[in-house]
Amino acid sequence: MQSVIWIDSDADGSEIEFVEPPTPQRRKGPLAGPSSIVNTPRVSKTKKKRPLVQSSDSEIEIIQATPKGAKIQKSAPPRDDTDADEDRAVALALQKRWDEEDALAQKRAKEIEDADLSLIAHLQEMDQKMAEKRQQLAQSRDVPDDGIVFQVVIDAEGKTIEGDDDPDNAAHLEEVKRDFEQALANNMKIKTVHWFVNAKLEARFEAAKATLMALGIDSTERNLFHGTAATNIQPILKGGFLIPGVSPGIQMVHGAACGIGIYLATSPATSLGYTQGASRMFMCRVITGRSTPMVTNHIPLPLGQDSFESYSSGAVYVVKYVDLVVPRYVVEFEMPGALHPYGGLMRPAAIPALPPAPAPAGGANWLGIYAGVYAQLAAMAPPVVAPPVLPRNRAPAKPRAKRAVAGTPKGMLNSPPEDRWD
Repeated sequence: MQSVIWIDSDADGSEIEFVEPPTPQRRKGPLAGPSSIVNTPRVSKTKKKRPLVQSSDSEIEIIQATPKGAKIQKSAPPRDDTDADEDRAVALALQKRWDEEDALAQKRAKEIEDADLSLIAHLQEMDQKMAEKRQQLAQSRDVPDDGIVFQVVIDAEGKTIEGDDDPDNAAHLEEVKRDFEQALANNMKIKTVHWFVNAKLEARFEAAKATLMALGIDSTERNLFHGTAATNIQPILKGGFLIPGVSPGIQMVHGAACGIGIYLATSPATSLGYTQGASRMFMCRVITGRSTPMVTNHIPLPLGQDSFESYSSGAVYVVKYVDLVVPRYVVEFEMPGALHPYGGLMRPAAIPALPPAPAPAGGANWLGIYAGVYAQLAAMAPPVVAPPVLPRNRAPAKPRAKRAVAGTPKGMLNSPPEDRWD
């Protein structure tokens, strides 16, 4: 007899059919014969065959089957390497692209480095030629009283007013543009470059440079800017710079916030506010020597005997010796209309200095000090004028127009003040 058992499986709701073969029947009594042992049915010692287990799900794997149940597991689906192959191909393509970009970047960096080295060599050669030319001009035998032995005006195209296209002119223009226009982010354009050679100032400059070199002090030259009023340009070209408070007959105009000396800037934007509306400024040959961030107002010792030759804040230099600064170029530029009336910088209102307050007596508290300051302010205030007494029956006069009271002609209300920075 054949029996069929149905066993529920956990493998996705599929069913497993269990088929059991018929079991052999034993006799109850002994067989006929003289001996029951002989007639006893023989039992096969062979192992019982496992039942046949079938599953309709191809992903089910049979581990062990018994009449009471079966152990099964769901086999893993066959691996599909299509996605892995695609990912590997994408990674290889990206790596190839990155390698090409790196090679291109290295090539460009090499080209830029070669161009920079070529530019540096060109600028050094240009500076050497200009230095030789200045030296030849400075050693001229026929030196006029003002010391100016050479001057030329170079336009924005590198030509002189006479139309001369000397390569040296283009070199001078290139040097000025490099330091001037780039610092102002091309907001200002150069119109002309006035190149001056003053034999007296050049000789004084070279002597000071030789002194520093003999003492082992840094004598590197650099270009710095100086802004001043238009009326000061010609005197500076003829006699050089003067230091207020040190040079005879020169008074201090703007104070000495950074100490005594010649104020110069690394950027023309800083010097623009001191041109007083003029569209010209100096670009000078300067030896800053040893710089210090400490502000001092003492008169410096002779060149080389002091502990430093200039003050520096990074953007501003204050050179203590006139021999270390010589005017090289006067740069004429086009200024935007919005900045022209004020020289590129609005001047703040002048604030008068208060006289010193009297020292408080012993044991005086802070209220006494404040009272002394308020008393000084009250002393500086203008006197109070009482309003005029009008007749009772007379109506007060209408106020006049603002222009009539101020006495300012029409068109002058918005004009800039006459007092400007030097």
